[in-house]
Amino acid sequence: MGILDKNLSLRNRNKMLIGVWEDEDKLIEATDAMVHSGVHIHDIYTPYPVHGLDRIIGARRSRLARVAFLCGLTGFILMTTMIWYMYVLDWPVNVGNKPVRFTPSWIPVMFEGTVLCTAYGMGFFFFWRSRLLLGVKNDLLDERQTDDRMIMAIECNEGVNEADVLNIMKSNGAVECREMSHGVQTTI
Repeated sequence: MGILDKNLSLRNRNKMLIGVWEDEDKLIEATDAMVHSGVHIHDIYTPYPVHGLDRIIGARRSRLARVAFLCGLTGFILMTTMIWYMYVLDWPVNVGNKPVRFTPSWIPVMFEGTVLCTAYGMGFFFFWRSRLLLGVKNDLLDERQTDDRMIMAIECNEGVNEADVLNIMKSNGAVECREMSHGVQTTI
């Protein structure tokens, strides 16, 4: 699968139903109603975090913490190896009768190298995973999803009753309902 998740992409989808909300409480009610009726929600796009929404739709926890640990471990190993090479192997200088092995003076450099590699690694992998790299086209269902509207996208697979889904959306406060088929959106 790779680290760039193709399942999150909206391109090359057959048919999707899209609902637009203005109020987060109504969105949570609609999401709860969709989940209880057995409809699989592809994703929900909000301009700010909505508390409890991830639990309702069953979103998995991010793997960014694992990536951060691996990047930090890489930084720690690189800095320890660099210090050992410079201080012990390449140019061993006995300053103040200090021992050549590990000394407390190595700790700040190892710490800063660990933090540096963690920060750059997390930033790079976050942008890569979120498809925010240069040249990657945005998957926006609506321009307002980054400003003041909340969008719910439901992929219409076999077994999805579109009329029921639209009914649930409209009865729970959807401002707009749209259908997207092969990248073309039409208002319902």
